[in-house]
Amino acid sequence: MIGAASPLPYEYDHRFVYNSLQVGRELTADDPPWYPGTDFKDTQEALAAIPGVVAGWMAAGARRNNMFTGRDIATMVVRFTDNDHARFAYDELARRTKGEPGEIPGYSDARVRVALINGSFYRQQDMRAWLIRGDLLIHAALSDPVSIPFDTAANADIVKRFFDKQLAMLETYSPTPVAELDKVPLDVDGLLSRTLPADRGRPFGAVYPRQALFHLANRPDRMAPAIADADVDYSAVAGGSVYRTRDAAAAIRYLAAKAADVATNSKYEPMERPSTMPDARCYNAKPGQYIILDVPPICLTTVGRYVIGSVGANPQDTHQRLAAQYKLLAGYP
Repeated sequence: MIGAASPLPYEYDHRFVYNSLQVGRELTADDPPWYPGTDFKDTQEALAAIPGVVAGWMAAGARRNNMFTGRDIATMVVRFTDNDHARFAYDELARRTKGEPGEIPGYSDARVRVALINGSFYRQQDMRAWLIRGDLLIHAALSDPVSIPFDTAANADIVKRFFDKQLAMLETYSPTPVAELDKVPLDVDGLLSRTLPADRGRPFGAVYPRQALFHLANRPDRMAPAIADADVDYSAVAGGSVYRTRDAAAAIRYLAAKAADVATNSKYEPMERPSTMPDARCYNAKPGQYIILDVPPICLTTVGRYVIGSVGANPQDTHQRLAAQYKLLAGYP
């Protein structure tokens, strides 16, 4: 629900077209945020120092596809158990983050830290800023490796536009009382029950409404029109992924858009599809990709009004998972 009320970076700055966040976006007490720029060693130390996390959402965007070639921004909205915990986080994070105080136009209550980083092969300016609104902590971290001399005012303006957009979208957010969170239905129209379960030892399953779904694309600026055209309302993700579109024709169009989105990742190349699924699109890591976990084999196809996807340990595993996901949805309205 927080993700459904969170903007994509390109919605407040049209230059942030690349999604630079390749891992999970949901935040919980079991999977808490790690606050960059602080002296925390890891998320567990951060959780101990910043208690009271209930849930949250992360987003990220970059102007270019390669690191250190353009500005990038990472944002979070984190809900705490109460206003006092949110304010403590607001104060403590500002105290434990490197850098000098700064300002965000129009937000005199923002805490800001600006730091110059001198790496072995690069220099960059990091700007981090926090707001609190009730029990919500709103955080922006902008990195600028290209403005020489660094344009602090321009970076502050980007953060301002994020705050403006985020606060406007949060007007649609209706938080569930903490005591009632375990009563919130996890599934929507049985969509998750028709999604391939996650592997044992990795219990995970989520249903994303449309705005949250935008955040999963490699190129959200290109996928947003495709999602609207196909009228994708929800996506379920666990051991496989399922995208519900308007009808079968819309699913075919959305499959083409999803395949093109995967292909924007320069680490992928097409691979052989399952012999029984001639319409499937499959991709594998290009030779020379040493961290295969970052680019596992992917397959996509359609089942009626649904677009489905699978990720596996190798091509055969990916094909088998796609077949299993297909079977779960075959004949489903």
